[in-house]
Amino acid sequence: MVIKLVVGTLLLVLLGAWLAYRKRYRGLALAVCMCLLTLLVGVWAIFQSRSSTAAIGILFLPFYGVFSGAMAWLYRQLVNAERRWLRGLGWLSLIVSLAVPVALVYSGWQSIALNRSRDAQHQANLAQIEGYRKQLKAVLTENPGRESAVVEALISANLSNRNFLLPLLETPYVAPATLDRLAANDDLGIALSAVRNPACPSATLARVYREHSYPDYFFQALAAHANTPTDVLVDLYRRPATIMGLDRSFAKNLATPREILLDIATRTKESFVVQQLLQNPKFDCTLLTPMEAALRRSERPTDSFSERRLRELRGGACAAPAGSGR
Repeated sequence: MVIKLVVGTLLLVLLGAWLAYRKRYRGLALAVCMCLLTLLVGVWAIFQSRSSTAAIGILFLPFYGVFSGAMAWLYRQLVNAERRWLRGLGWLSLIVSLAVPVALVYSGWQSIALNRSRDAQHQANLAQIEGYRKQLKAVLTENPGRESAVVEALISANLSNRNFLLPLLETPYVAPATLDRLAANDDLGIALSAVRNPACPSATLARVYREHSYPDYFFQALAAHANTPTDVLVDLYRRPATIMGLDRSFAKNLATPREILLDIATRTKESFVVQQLLQNPKFDCTLLTPMEAALRRSERPTDSFSERRLRELRGGACAAPAGSGR
């Protein structure tokens, strides 16, 4: 497809060069205007889409622009021809030239309508999930001591009800075996909720990381989960970054190896990461100096929480021994 578009664009450019060589400048201004209009409308239409691959459409815009401009130029060359069929071909060329930006405008409107529909559906889902969450809270309150049995029964009865499963998976009463099973669910949202549950077994987390067809979807949750095996955390940290913000998850995870915490402290430029590191129970005084340096080079070097926490550590747990000269 891309090769065809490139070849088509080159042919249109050659046509324009031939017309210029023959000094057929009539319609050049119209052609340029139609080309620019098509490009502008195309960029607008592309940015109405929320698809992760929408920007690829920019690669095709030059062809659309040149094609629309060439058709406009051809219209000006033929519209005053002596032969009727040539004049008809000229008007057809104008229609084709205008059809390109019109089609792009229509595509943009379709994207806007689709976005609105999806937003409305998303809000409806959120409202339903919140309603189920309140119902679940009431049911668990009425069954003290039987929470696990109740949750397991509700999960079994609502496997096809996504909006009910999600709040169920937020509770601490889901059995590890159930979490293991749901972590393999085809619905990525359900699988992610199972992985995020604090009771999710280490073996399940390792399997998701190593065997899932789309492991990147779970990287944030794996980096933050206290049950993620050390070897998985190390491998995830060292692999080429495909997900932004993983340092934040590593920084707050009690299971993160100290070497990784030190490396994050040495290179981070985010004040939020500094905050997470300072709250990590694994923090020790040898990390204090790197943390102070990290705060100074961050985008908020005067972050009040971090400064207060560092002062507390300097004056308390990490205070220099008397006579040390510090």
